[in-house]
Amino acid sequence: MRDRIGCDASFAPLPVEASTRQFFRVVAAGDTCVAMHSPPASENNAQFVRLSGIFRAAGLPVPAILHQDAERGFFLVTDVGDRNFASVYASEPEAPLQAAIEALVRLQRVQSRDIPPYTTRRFDDELGIFAEWFVGKLLGMAPDATFHAAKSVLIDAIAAMPACVVHRDYHSRNLLWNEGRLGIVDFQDALMGPVTYDIASLLRDCYHTFSEVEVTRWRRHFRVRSGLAVEEAAFARAFDFTAIQRQLKAIGIFVRLRYRLGRGSHLADVLPVLRRVIALCRGYEELGALADWLGGLAHVAEPRLRAIAEP
Repeated sequence: MRDRIGCDASFAPLPVEASTRQFFRVVAAGDTCVAMHSPPASENNAQFVRLSGIFRAAGLPVPAILHQDAERGFFLVTDVGDRNFASVYASEPEAPLQAAIEALVRLQRVQSRDIPPYTTRRFDDELGIFAEWFVGKLLGMAPDATFHAAKSVLIDAIAAMPACVVHRDYHSRNLLWNEGRLGIVDFQDALMGPVTYDIASLLRDCYHTFSEVEVTRWRRHFRVRSGLAVEEAAFARAFDFTAIQRQLKAIGIFVRLRYRLGRGSHLADVLPVLRRVIALCRGYEELGALADWLGGLAHVAEPRLRAIAEP
């Protein structure tokens, strides 16, 4: 990559999320871009390239690809900002959230045969990540009938929603705010899935907690802007059930990162996210048993998470 940007360029590593990719901010001749290494063995680089073109053509603020060696997994892309939403929520949440929701409305109108469906089998497999890595690997236990029954309830509610393009990781670490402009990254896993998915990612974020008043306000705003012909109560229920499915999957991924890649970067998020899932489940009679079961797991998990977090 250095031969594309000059010998005087400087490279600064950027935070990584729950993937095998690495990022570096490159400063050269007073300008910046981002270098990305995306290992072809674990990342779908061809889809990244396709979706970058599709989304930019739709007017979405995703990075442009300046140079690529997709076969080896090296890319130079435009720099869309260095302040993620997690760092701006405390001081200026209104404008970023407004922009993120407007972008979602635009995203869900994208039409492309290159974007595959988010199947119910995939939702089930993702809940299996929680079962395998958190329940099985971390706790040495097995999911009981309560978990399997709740899976069906969650998936049925999610699958009943209208389908559109979903980013799948539309949260505070993948949304950037640069002098009043939105930037969207980590979009390469987009699928055609439930309209509740990205708004649940945004408002029930694993890394930031909004008040329930804020969640309700922005969820209703999104529903109106989307023009959805879905009754408010049904949408709110599916929104929460989508968030529960996402967050359980995320917990499994956080633990898997530690065991598979030796990265404990997300272990501190496990219990806070699990406790938010439990609280959310307690608001629905059909998920009360799941809340009780997860509460028992949280008690067992705390010392084990401390143990594996130690160097």
